[in-house]
Amino acid sequence: MLELAGVQEGDIDTVVLTHVHLDHVGWNAEGERPRFRNAQYVVQRNELEHVRGGATYERMIRPIEEAGQLRVVDGEVGLKGMRLVPTPGHTPGHQSVVTERAVLGGDVLVHPAQARWPELTYVYERDPAQAVTSRREVLALAAAARIPIAAAHPHAAIDANARPLPTPGAGDVVCLPHKV
Repeated sequence: MLELAGVQEGDIDTVVLTHVHLDHVGWNAEGERPRFRNAQYVVQRNELEHVRGGATYERMIRPIEEAGQLRVVDGEVGLKGMRLVPTPGHTPGHQSVVTERAVLGGDVLVHPAQARWPELTYVYERDPAQAVTSRREVLALAAAARIPIAAAHPHAAIDANARPLPTPGAGDVVCLPHKV
């Protein structure tokens, strides 16, 4: 897909890991080497401590760490004109990326209905109460900045009443913020 956009693997210089679940990091490494040889991979310390020693860590994070390409951060951090914001709950060190154009939310919202009802939890949240708090904070942040939340797991975009919205274009799937 990168090549279709005119981007080569060697052009990638930063990869932000919202969290270390296989469906989000399964492409990080090719065997014993990082996929993007020129990139720093950025993860929250709480997330790294949570996964260290597990199978996903061993296959997808350890090769990056051993190559010296893993950057571990604590809390909110500025990065290349963006902000990395801790949004724990789904996992202990989950983070979201805030840009001028959108919040890249990882799994802080896994279904558009959570934009309307942030108290909706699901089975894969490590700390459901914290996940609800993080969702509310991200929704408030996006509403205050008047930017959408880009969802990691595609669903149709919805409005503040959880009604489907027309999608602006192929692949543009977002949860639009509402007042919380």
